[in-house]
Amino acid sequence: MRTKYNKISILTYLNLSQLLKEYQGSHEENRVFALKHQSLIKNPKKLILLWTESSMFRVQDTLDSRVFSVYFSSMSTLFSFISLLLGFFTGMGLLNYSGDAPVNVIYYLLFSMGLPLFSMVLTFFSMFSHGIILNFFTLFFPLHWVEKIFSLFSFGKNINAVNDKFTPALKKWMFINRLQLFSLFFSIGLLLAILLEVAIQDIAFSWSTTLEVTPFAFQEFLTFIATPWSWFFPDAIPSVELVHMSHYYRLGERLDPEMIKNANVLGGWWQFLAMVTFFYAIILRVLMLIISHFGFKWQLGKDFLSLNGVDKLLREFQTSYVSTESQKLEKHLEIVSKIDTQIKDNHRRTYKTIIGWNFSNDEIALANDSKEIKALTVQTVGGNHTFLEDQEVAKLSSEVVLLYVKSWEPPTMDFVDFLELLIANIMVNEIQVYPLGTVGRYYESSEKEVAVWKRKIEGLKSKKVWVIDA
Repeated sequence: MRTKYNKISILTYLNLSQLLKEYQGSHEENRVFALKHQSLIKNPKKLILLWTESSMFRVQDTLDSRVFSVYFSSMSTLFSFISLLLGFFTGMGLLNYSGDAPVNVIYYLLFSMGLPLFSMVLTFFSMFSHGIILNFFTLFFPLHWVEKIFSLFSFGKNINAVNDKFTPALKKWMFINRLQLFSLFFSIGLLLAILLEVAIQDIAFSWSTTLEVTPFAFQEFLTFIATPWSWFFPDAIPSVELVHMSHYYRLGERLDPEMIKNANVLGGWWQFLAMVTFFYAIILRVLMLIISHFGFKWQLGKDFLSLNGVDKLLREFQTSYVSTESQKLEKHLEIVSKIDTQIKDNHRRTYKTIIGWNFSNDEIALANDSKEIKALTVQTVGGNHTFLEDQEVAKLSSEVVLLYVKSWEPPTMDFVDFLELLIANIMVNEIQVYPLGTVGRYYESSEKEVAVWKRKIEGLKSKKVWVIDA
């Protein structure tokens, strides 16, 4: 299983959390990585995601994301199916019609509208609470107890270890999100039940209550409930006549003769009940699922950047590895020679071309960053490059060229040959040779090393070549 790193998810969150405990990189490595992806420096989330993807090979243990993915996928699939079946059989039970007594629509409204609205109100308040309401509410949700039971088994300990990596706030949003999903499947099962029941048998609906509610008042209440679909589906609103005829009084064991006479009309309730289920139990639940999803993503992004070690990464991504000021003042060696060596005490801020002799692109990028130097083009020569490749670089160079060299490596004949190619190029106006020390020494060169390069450049007797002795 390959985790997608183009966006923050639970899996990338777990991967980053596990990776940071084993590896956080050095300042040098992290700064080089950021310089390679300068377009993402102002987008820390994407930069960290990319860093995580490139560094996950360092984690040798079983990935927490793999453990969680297997568990979460299995549990989500299982509970979604159970919720669908539970909703379906609940609907079948509510719509059970033997012919002796009609189906009371008030019972059905309780499950298709009352309970969903009540749970959504509780969920809404839970979103903005610190978990007090939700902690109480979870006690009535079967998933809470199933997870408690699973935690007693050996594989449950691994799951608990992974869950402990989540903050309480993130756990809250995860629970709310799953609750909306499972409730949605329950409601879909409820809708399937009523559609199936009215398709395979003739059901007589009625309404009955001990409260003193007149048919006219009850019909007004039903019309208010049907407001969301009244403008496009008016047939799904019970009429006053239907409400009056379906008023059922449980007095004795027999039905009202008037209801028996109009039994064929009493089935007209199903359209209203189906629309109640569709709108209040499904459409509103989908909206709650979307809201909880955005809340979960917001909390996940917040916790993602709050993981231990992320601050260090971001700081090293954005901070130059080497200070632009020398750590100490050096007394440079004065060379007495018949020919005045062309020396520059400092470098420019921008160059058209920077060439690194036996440097990698990453090393040049880090040196440029530490010295605050910018260039239109950066080239590498020497090392594994062929002479023809070096020759092509020298041929395409122009104007002022900055040439990085390793101060601790004495000038070789290959280097001299390349430098002479640059000198011979009439498009090159000036060549600035910059001896750099090691990264560990903050690029500072010793007096002895600089003296070697000065003598070598002196021997070329070219007015084009200068040595930068910063």
